[in-house]
Amino acid sequence: MHTLAELDESRTNELLKGTFIPSSPKVLTELMEELRSPMTNGKKLAALINKDAGLAAGVLKSVNSPVFGTSRKIDSLPDAINLLGFKTLSNLVLQTLLRTTIRCHDSSLERFWDNSAYTAAVSGKLASVIKGTSADTAYTFGLLHDCGIPLLVQRFSNYKQVLGQANAATDRCFTDVEEELLDTNHAIVGCILARSWGLPDEVSAGILCHHEYAALDGGTHLAESSRALIAINVIAEHVAGIHLRLKEDAEWSKARDHVSHFSGLSLTELDDLIDDMVFRLDSDKNRATA
Repeated sequence: MHTLAELDESRTNELLKGTFIPSSPKVLTELMEELRSPMTNGKKLAALINKDAGLAAGVLKSVNSPVFGTSRKIDSLPDAINLLGFKTLSNLVLQTLLRTTIRCHDSSLERFWDNSAYTAAVSGKLASVIKGTSADTAYTFGLLHDCGIPLLVQRFSNYKQVLGQANAATDRCFTDVEEELLDTNHAIVGCILARSWGLPDEVSAGILCHHEYAALDGGTHLAESSRALIAINVIAEHVAGIHLRLKEDAEWSKARDHVSHFSGLSLTELDDLIDDMVFRLDSDKNRATA
């Protein structure tokens, strides 16, 4: 298991294997600074985001997507802030910036971004059930946990084939397959991006280990909050996959016993929770498209 302490500058360069990590967008840095200010308000945040028309349009598109199941169309950022709050809005900015900053001309990745958006939304809801982190942090983690994948698609011409092998591996850790074939993996790359974009260590550390489900059983260097993020994320990703009718992969079958141990929920209770979350997503989508 890799740790954040291993990711010093020389080791980072070795692990990236030439993968390009985009710099944090200026608007994200400014937004984070504004959110830390006790004097911040919705008007200031909206003005900051509206400096970039494309960003503002992307945020409003996300607000009005079936993911949120809003009962009416939201036409302005102040309305979005009033409805969702500062932190959720900042996550939607992050979501939009990820898609525009990590430019990868591959149409198949559209489903990847959709899956990330749904995983994030479900993660935020699950934080009230699986204790140990906040809804906003769980949402952030859902957005970022797989952000290394499009970066590796850019870097390696055969990465989609590697991804297929890793998805099909029922008896091995996903990232072990990547490392065997590429000498790096998407969790390392995603962790490094999260750190360079100023995300908290609990998020970065969780991204680094999000396929290492045995960490949920204890006896690990990971903080409780990072372990909670991993548990929440793997449930949410399974829910999103069912909702979006994605091909079944091996991750939930590898994770479910460990998630049960961490959460204190029985396997039956987890199945009921998953069914409830899928029903809610399906209902929101039907309502939004009616």
